Amino acid sequence: MNTPFYFGIHLNYLCIFLAGTLLASLLMSWLYNNFFTLHVFVRKFSLIDIKSPATPLELATYINGIFLLPKHLQQKSLRSLKGSLCVDFIVMILLYGTIFLLCMHIAEKLTSSGRLLFEVLAWLQLVALICGITGNIYLLQKIHPETKPSPDSVHFLLQIIENLKWAVSLLAVVCSISLMVYFWFTGNYLYSSLHFFIIIIVEIIVFFILKKFLTKNPKVILDQYRDVVN
Repeated sequence: MNTPFYFGIHLNYLCIFLAGTLLASLLMSWLYNNFFTLHVFVRKFSLIDIKSPATPLELATYINGIFLLPKHLQQKSLRSLKGSLCVDFIVMILLYGTIFLLCMHIAEKLTSSGRLLFEVLAWLQLVALICGITGNIYLLQKIHPETKPSPDSVHFLLQIIENLKWAVSLLAVVCSISLMVYFWFTGNYLYSSLHFFIIIIVEIIVFFILKKFLTKNPKVILDQYRDVVN
């Protein structure tokens, strides 16, 4: 008997959600080209740098450094950072939706406790989504001139939220892919389903090719700002 929140999941939907995730991630990769801050000298930074800073002061330094840049570079960096965080909301919905579908697909092939385990892993993606949204909202409200370092307790809590988000999603992905490989080698997948896996692999390959193309050349040559220091 199916559990109350069990329903059939078709791999078509998983492929669509994954394609959407990769497409939105490409947009974020393009925006990363304009992430600049001034700390000693003009330098690039990444979303990971401000999502997982070592200390509260490090986050404030990155953000305050943006407002110390020359005006045109400051505006470009701010637009890109805020735009990237906004696009990240879409990425998170699609990404955790993809993981949800993946876990539910595995649950379809299991019984009893195994099915329940993967259904729980699937619904835990809501926890990861809430953690991600919370972190992005916090960062958006921190982007203003003369940002002050957060209290250590707030920084510690945000790091827990960030780590919990990754732990929940990675656990679900690793367990799901391991089971899919096992099912494939034990003959639990029909050969007619092979084209779904080919589609997924092609989507990932195309993503990395396009990402390399989009991030190949910097949009701003930093040498022209070598005299801008603080």
